[in-house]
Amino acid sequence: MLDTVALRIDSSRFDPADIAWMMRCQHKITASNWTGDVVDWSILSGVKVPSWFDGFILRVGSVVMLEGSPKLYQGHNVTGSDDLLQVASSLVDHVFGRVFRLASYPPASDWLVRRLDVTHQLDFGSPAALDIWMDTAAGVQRGIRRATVDVSDPLAIDGYGAARTLYRGKRSRYRTGKVYVKGSDLMVHPPRCIKGDHEAVKALADQFRSVARFESVNRALWISDHAVDLGLLPPRFADYGAGIFHDNARLFFKDSGIPGLVSSGKEPLIYFPVSYLHQKLDLSDLWQSEFIHYFQREAAMCDSTLLDALYEVADSTKTAQAAFDFLCRVRVAGFAQARQLTSRSQFYVIRRLLSAVGVSDAMMQDGQALSLVRLEPCKVFQFVPKRDRLDLVQRAHALALDDDVERLHREVFPPRVA
Repeated sequence: MLDTVALRIDSSRFDPADIAWMMRCQHKITASNWTGDVVDWSILSGVKVPSWFDGFILRVGSVVMLEGSPKLYQGHNVTGSDDLLQVASSLVDHVFGRVFRLASYPPASDWLVRRLDVTHQLDFGSPAALDIWMDTAAGVQRGIRRATVDVSDPLAIDGYGAARTLYRGKRSRYRTGKVYVKGSDLMVHPPRCIKGDHEAVKALADQFRSVARFESVNRALWISDHAVDLGLLPPRFADYGAGIFHDNARLFFKDSGIPGLVSSGKEPLIYFPVSYLHQKLDLSDLWQSEFIHYFQREAAMCDSTLLDALYEVADSTKTAQAAFDFLCRVRVAGFAQARQLTSRSQFYVIRRLLSAVGVSDAMMQDGQALSLVRLEPCKVFQFVPKRDRLDLVQRAHALALDDDVERLHREVFPPRVA
């Protein structure tokens, strides 16, 4: 399903009076100099939404940027739609139609996508089986615990109350992967409309005690870099350098009649419109490319065939040899030392190559010699939650929404000037 969606559009698409009023709704941060005198400028940090209203991010200036999840309009983000146009339309209509009560605003199909969060939920059968799998994914392999991974590395482990989260690329501006126990997460962060009813929260969370939620956060820069692989641009774009890529992307949008946007920065950054991604993008590609390696049979490889496999997937024999040499250095000096002697860009190339031939992050970091071992598969099922509890949440959310919007206009938003 789609969770958080971040969109942008030029403010000229709105009525100027609406833009002026929404800018007045934004929270202003004033700056002071060393003497304590207030400097005559301020930063518009976005609309300030109080804690009693389901939050979203809205910044209004020359560009309007909106970010939110299905929690806004259905009260929860446990499950939802895989239809990008439907999700974006629900978000835009809720914020600008129901919350801000604008008479007109740009349709969701014309907005440009800055970020897409794609989630998938898998049932491991029991909390114990899920806990064992989380340990394995975190790197406790074959009875040997690998060295602790610093949070600046691609895989990190954080604890939040009763839940824990496994991250891949936590601080990446391209893409982040998250895995966490959904039942524990619901206990710590329940739907706002039933937050005061502990029994209702517990009953909802109990359905998810053995469920892992896999969440892939895909930013525009990552989608741009993989636009050809995702089928968003013609194959010929794979051979273009940055400058040629920019120019041809603009021509492609112009000739195709697509209202896309190409940035003029150093990196080829493309913002695709919702309508185009809705037609062209397969959301399962986003999820699988991030998480499928977690379910590969990583021991189905041995050292004698590893280098041959690397030669098949690498761009050059030199790159394949570098990946194999890195794994050898891990075994001799440990992962931390091998990582320190490898540049950041080269490490990510090596990591992708090793993952492609069946060497997971955990295997790469504990450095054990590969051998052919028969593994017993863990039976995992796609989780489909029961609708009764979720329908209860949605009804409670709908009943409270009108009063909450009235309170926003009465207590938080400034009055509109006729």
